[in-house]
Amino acid sequence: MPAPAEPVLRAADLHKTYGGGLLRRGGVHAVAGVSLELHAGETLGIVGESGCGKSTLARMLVGLEHPDSGQVTFHGKPFARGRRIPREVRRRVQMVFQDPLTSLNPRMTILDIVAEPLDVHRLAKDRTARRARVGELLELVGLAPELMNRFPYEFSGGQRQRIGIARALATDPEVIVCDEPVSALDMSVQAQVVNLLSDLQKRLGVALVFIAHDLAVVRHVSHRVGVMYLGRMAELGDAADVYGAPAHPYTAALMSAAPVPRPQARHRERIVLAGDPPSPVDPPSGCRFRTRCPQAADVCASDTPPLQGPGTHLAACHFAAFGA
Repeated sequence: MPAPAEPVLRAADLHKTYGGGLLRRGGVHAVAGVSLELHAGETLGIVGESGCGKSTLARMLVGLEHPDSGQVTFHGKPFARGRRIPREVRRRVQMVFQDPLTSLNPRMTILDIVAEPLDVHRLAKDRTARRARVGELLELVGLAPELMNRFPYEFSGGQRQRIGIARALATDPEVIVCDEPVSALDMSVQAQVVNLLSDLQKRLGVALVFIAHDLAVVRHVSHRVGVMYLGRMAELGDAADVYGAPAHPYTAALMSAAPVPRPQARHRERIVLAGDPPSPVDPPSGCRFRTRCPQAADVCASDTPPLQGPGTHLAACHFAAFGA
């Protein structure tokens, strides 16, 4: 049996704290020990409640934020040299942002917005080639090239997000990190953008990290899924395993709250969690989910559960129920 291919992108034990005093005490512990791998041509979905660290993780994966500790590697090589990201790595790892309005410069035409990566990386030999490439990219995302001289305010939210995707594709990336790319869009437009990303992945072979809080959207697009809770990865595995047989009690609670067709709902038990998520300024010791977990025991307060399990389905829980 051939050995698995080297991941195109890997994060190892990433930590990020904002604010705080000496040794980061009193700061917001946004990400605390997250590890993951992304392979060529796959989509890794990341889900979790607001404030769980998804966006901070996304920004570290593309080099917009530097981890306090831990490392991101691209094709097995360190992502950064000190705090500097090599130009070639920046070219190959791109990002689509959450808000398609604020992520586009309102004073620039669509031509200049989409062409900016071409200018930075010197990928167009002259103005004619630059304009032709922008036209190709706009067609690729379903927009007419004739629109390139307009400004962002002249487009709808879905069209603006397509422009953001075109900009991300300009450098022929191997990885695109999508930070809640459809949360600011209407429901009907969300489906169009999600289907566009899936089609582009099949056509171009690009790997995607798709971050969202909508479980149905993540399930639709993802090969594997990671579930985050309060800065840590609670569960990670193939989408069919995570959705069909969640091993972590937090994942099980999330799945039980997701809307399903009414005939199925009659056969599903709703899991209601007690209390509110703890503050990331002062997270619980041990397992961060223990203050809301119906299975919590003394060991959960004293020992932090590692992310482990049989095969590729992993859960950070002392009482993980795999295959349940």
